[in-house]
Amino acid sequence: MSDVSASAGIVYIVGAGPGDPALITLRGAQALREADVVFHDELLDRRLLDLVSPSGELVYVGKRGGRASSTQQSINEQIAERAREGQAVVRLKGGDPLVFGRGGEEALYLKQAGIRFEIVPGISAASGATAYAGIPLTHRGTASAAVIVTGNEDPEAETCSVDWPALAQLDATLVVFMAARTLPAICRTLVRHGRANTTPAAVIQWGTWTRQKTIEGTLDTLAERSAAAGIASPALIVVGDVVTLRNQLMWREHKPLFSRHILVTRSKEQAGDLSERLAAAGAQVHTLPLIELAEPDDSSPLDRAISSLADWDWLLFTSANGVKFFFNRLLHLQRDVRALSHLRIAAVGTKTAQSLAERGIRADLVPTDASQRGLIHAFSNLAVEGLRFLFPTSDLGRAELPDALTARGAQVEQVIAYQNRAPEIDKTISQLVGNDPIDLVVFSSPSAIYHAYEVLGEREASALLGQSTIACLGSTTAAAARARGLRVEVQPEQSSTPNLVKAICAHYSAL
Repeated sequence: MSDVSASAGIVYIVGAGPGDPALITLRGAQALREADVVFHDELLDRRLLDLVSPSGELVYVGKRGGRASSTQQSINEQIAERAREGQAVVRLKGGDPLVFGRGGEEALYLKQAGIRFEIVPGISAASGATAYAGIPLTHRGTASAAVIVTGNEDPEAETCSVDWPALAQLDATLVVFMAARTLPAICRTLVRHGRANTTPAAVIQWGTWTRQKTIEGTLDTLAERSAAAGIASPALIVVGDVVTLRNQLMWREHKPLFSRHILVTRSKEQAGDLSERLAAAGAQVHTLPLIELAEPDDSSPLDRAISSLADWDWLLFTSANGVKFFFNRLLHLQRDVRALSHLRIAAVGTKTAQSLAERGIRADLVPTDASQRGLIHAFSNLAVEGLRFLFPTSDLGRAELPDALTARGAQVEQVIAYQNRAPEIDKTISQLVGNDPIDLVVFSSPSAIYHAYEVLGEREASALLGQSTIACLGSTTAAAARARGLRVEVQPEQSSTPNLVKAICAHYSAL
């Protein structure tokens, strides 16, 4: 065995937790952010990989039963080779790397190769999935011990390495991993060796994920009930009296959006906050970005406007995107917020105002109704005649606000700060979001509605939107949806992401 070289790279064997990306440890998240390369499994929420630096490399080395996958030896060699090159390597594994995760095997290989490593524990499915299902592993007066066991071998085979007869005699909670295929045989074997057929048991599929499903029964009934419910891998079996506590302790199923499939159509840059709030309310969130934002093909009109900022009285922003692209161009032209010191600035709503605040600017005018109509009303009490207004907007920007100000004697220049275009998507809806029917589609702008028909095609878009509940962030978006013949059932009174999620939750709570 060679000595570890202090000048070489390092491998972090990180447990990602059982599914919910919020369950990764702070140390694990830090390792991902600092990694040069991440070798990751299949059963991981993609949001975890978003923690990796844009310069970090992602290498898929997942394993699923019955599918072609990398060998363990190949994985070992790959991570060792990258470490020898001096890189910070993360081996990201579902659950805890030392609980049926082969993390120990990988660490031993690295030790023998003289490569530095660190093991970052993760929440195991044994504790995570059961907690999310409302089943404690131990409970005073019910169970004082718990045993974790693998179920990937046939318990009725003579070659099975697990001592099922001994396990059947234990007065302990049994937590069985990788047992979806062998569930019927496990139940039969436990009963045959002395465990009562009335012993409570449960199977948890996709534990801690938004698609989590839990089936309860006994050793006599669980296999049949699981088959009827279509339970498949990944699944965890829990056997013992603690299962009876689920009726009182389950909490995930009580979330207002539990089991609802919701499609978010925002751009990738803006979908995060909305998606996280919906997932926190229990929804299974799918994303279909129907908006792609980019700088205009010709930035010279915006550059001229920025160069003449001294000539303007007001700066108008009707989206956080307008703020972002305007300030990007301002900095590109070697200028900063000092160039705006003489201007008054209006923001269409709290999110746009927040985007300004993040750049050190406090909006002078923010209407309670986050819309161009709201801004028109807010300006109705202010003198605008003879004043000059600069309005950076998208290439699809509406003229309602400029027209209203112009009618009152103001001079308004609407200049394109960014393009709002339809993204290129070469997949069908089922390929993008799976085969589960979508319950609700969220639109945050009229352009997303227009792009839905352009990107998906009239037939597929009509099929999707015609059978789904439609939620719209604001009145302008809702009007565009109704113009396409869509039935808008959810719209918050105040246009903001938190209010939109509250309105969606209230809609389903009332059903």
